[in-house]
Amino acid sequence: MLQLTEWETSASLTLNSSQRHALETRFEAVVRATGHGDEVTVRPSGVVGSVTVSGVPIVVRPKIPIDRVLFMTAYAADPFRWEENWSAIAGVDDLGDGMAALFVAACRRTLQRGLLRSYRTVDADLPMVKGRVRWNVQARRLAPLPVASRFQVHDDDITENRILREALAVLRHSRLTDPALAAGVDRLWRSLEHVRPLREPLAALDAITWTRQNEHYRQVLGLARVVLENSMADLAGGTVGTVGFTLRLHDIFERFVRTALREAVALTETEFPDSWRGKGLSLAESGQIPLVPDLGVRVGGQWRFVGDVKYKRDDGSGHEGDLYQLLAYATATGLPEATLIYAQGPRARTVHEVRHAHKRLYVRHLDLSASPQEVLNQVHALAERVNTRQDIELPTDAWF
Repeated sequence: MLQLTEWETSASLTLNSSQRHALETRFEAVVRATGHGDEVTVRPSGVVGSVTVSGVPIVVRPKIPIDRVLFMTAYAADPFRWEENWSAIAGVDDLGDGMAALFVAACRRTLQRGLLRSYRTVDADLPMVKGRVRWNVQARRLAPLPVASRFQVHDDDITENRILREALAVLRHSRLTDPALAAGVDRLWRSLEHVRPLREPLAALDAITWTRQNEHYRQVLGLARVVLENSMADLAGGTVGTVGFTLRLHDIFERFVRTALREAVALTETEFPDSWRGKGLSLAESGQIPLVPDLGVRVGGQWRFVGDVKYKRDDGSGHEGDLYQLLAYATATGLPEATLIYAQGPRARTVHEVRHAHKRLYVRHLDLSASPQEVLNQVHALAERVNTRQDIELPTDAWF
């Protein structure tokens, strides 16, 4: 086994081409020659997890406890019910097992009252008329049978369950170290294997409309998205199963901070969206310098808050490139201030007054090694900047 830690340079190693390719592409690692034969050093970035290449497991561990990574994942999926899953992941020491445990726990709770059922439209050729005849198809046939029919059925073979099936298929082919957890995945699989496979589950997930009928599936499908986005095929064979699972911690951290801030100030996803990509924010009047902040609040057509999230360590004052980016956001939105949030650094607050620009840049840091509730309390303190820009008064008990 090759075991590494994010952002730490390894001792000298000897790698084959497949292993090096996996480290550079999947873990975004920097591989440098040492000058001693074929030996190299490896410095992974903020991508953690494990893959198996040429029969050798490659594991990159996060610097923070693995259960904190899973806590952020669970909270981003459902900020109201994350604590129900904490017992399944507290103290877990393997990312793949932890993600599977989190997903299995959410599935069991969601499906305890049975699989969701709904109406769906079926097109089929039948020996008799059922529902409506598809005349555009039937008219081109020489024989009267079969009849091209379209009808509705009410069953559990629907998009939501088909997405769960695909996520469970991924986990079944993962190399879970806990036999009890693998058995739990198999039991869930048997309850869903009868539904049809889904060719593009992530696209289908994006297209789901949430209603009172399927709202209770929101958390488990959010976790299914994480499983499906971060699984990978065998790098050696290319098409054999799924033997790797990784998480890009910048994405996990960004989703967590945005969700926690949104809940802290009770905003909708329209006012505080997941992405500002393609929504017209630009540094130039011509629109030729588009900007995509990680955090942004706009209410009634007016910007109220803008900020950025960086999964990196900072000494307290902020990295120059990050501050220039933050200044561009404040300038483009017309706001007098913007906030930069780092994943690690001193708890002391830093404020930069920008010369001649009349802009104020706030630099804040979270301690992700703290307990989940303490991490949430830290985000609550950051929400003061959002409150100020919104000019709303938040009750003292509005957080949790």
